[in-house]
Amino acid sequence: MRKRLVLLSTVLVLLLIATTAFAQGGEKRVALVIQFPDRTYTEIVRVSADATTADVLEAAQIPVGMADFSWGKAVCNIDGVGNPVDDCFADPEHFWAYFHLNAAGTAWEVSQVGVSNYVPADRAVEGFAWSGFDANYNPTTYPPVKTFDEIEAELNPPPAEIPEPTTILLLGSGLAGLAAYARRRRQQA
Repeated sequence: MRKRLVLLSTVLVLLLIATTAFAQGGEKRVALVIQFPDRTYTEIVRVSADATTADVLEAAQIPVGMADFSWGKAVCNIDGVGNPVDDCFADPEHFWAYFHLNAAGTAWEVSQVGVSNYVPADRAVEGFAWSGFDANYNPTTYPPVKTFDEIEAELNPPPAEIPEPTTILLLGSGLAGLAAYARRRRQQA
């Protein structure tokens, strides 16, 4: 009995330490807007507070292939669009362009650092587009501008309103009264 009590106490202490450590680190939600040649994909990903955009992509529900280089990770393909991980820059005319939604939520800013070197804030919106580039190597394709709130509303629409029972009862009794009135009028005529 005493061994069980000691074991249970140890487990509770470890659980408390783990919970406290996670609470101190906290977590955040980061939205993704991914522009494919034929569609747009959005998702909100829950990650630790210190997660990079690479961590967000790895935690997302959509498959992402990234290659490790001395300067960080490169996005090779997303949901099968792009290049194989073992030849990340095989297509000389296209790449996965990486963006941050500006603070006003009105325009994309091309990221100046890679996905493994940027730590987005809570409720940040990170964008990707399979894109060509211009003479200055700027992306030519951008994802549609969507704020965190817009993405959240799209992914979690409010439930349809259901009339309360009193409203249904009132409507039913009103219809029954109209039916009785119409029957009485017919009988009098």
